[in-house]
Amino acid sequence: MKNTTSSRKKKARQRILDAAAESFQSLGYARTTTQGIADKAGVAEVTLFRHFGDKQKLFHAVFQQIGGGVNFGMLEAQLIYDFAADLHLISEHALRFFLEQQDTIRMLMFESIHFPEMKTALAQNPKGMIELLVRYFEKQRDKGKVQVADPQVTAQSFLSMIFGYAVGMHPVRDLLPAEIPVEKMSSEFVRIFLATLKPNNQ
Repeated sequence: MKNTTSSRKKKARQRILDAAAESFQSLGYARTTTQGIADKAGVAEVTLFRHFGDKQKLFHAVFQQIGGGVNFGMLEAQLIYDFAADLHLISEHALRFFLEQQDTIRMLMFESIHFPEMKTALAQNPKGMIELLVRYFEKQRDKGKVQVADPQVTAQSFLSMIFGYAVGMHPVRDLLPAEIPVEKMSSEFVRIFLATLKPNNQ
């Protein structure tokens, strides 16, 4: 009996998360109501509050499910400290992730104007990616393999190209002169950066 009750609760929680994700992405944070989410999920509003407490906590739970899935430890473990190979791995991983989450990211960017607390969710993955890059550039610099004056600046510069393309350019790709495959775009980011940083072992 306990297992059945637990299973029902998990299913209800997931229905709420799914309904909330759809509502937040289509209506935005401000226009989404907990009652509307509950109706869409087929549960009582009190059930939503029992699982998540309030709309802001539910929003963060939704974001964790949709956009909080970068495993930075796993990505970092794949680095082999070959500068070109590692930048290609990081670039393509980051680009694919930001492209997959571009709708959520743009929604967060818009909502953060009116709800500054949304900035924490918006910054989560870029911050983690930058921290990984800073550690990587510091190690490569300390080994004498690359010329990096400020790893923080270098990391933010590299990620800005990827993030800016995914969120700003990719949505209008059908209106641009040519549509470029993800792999080719990622490789070009790396080519430009390798030329700029002048790795000592290249």
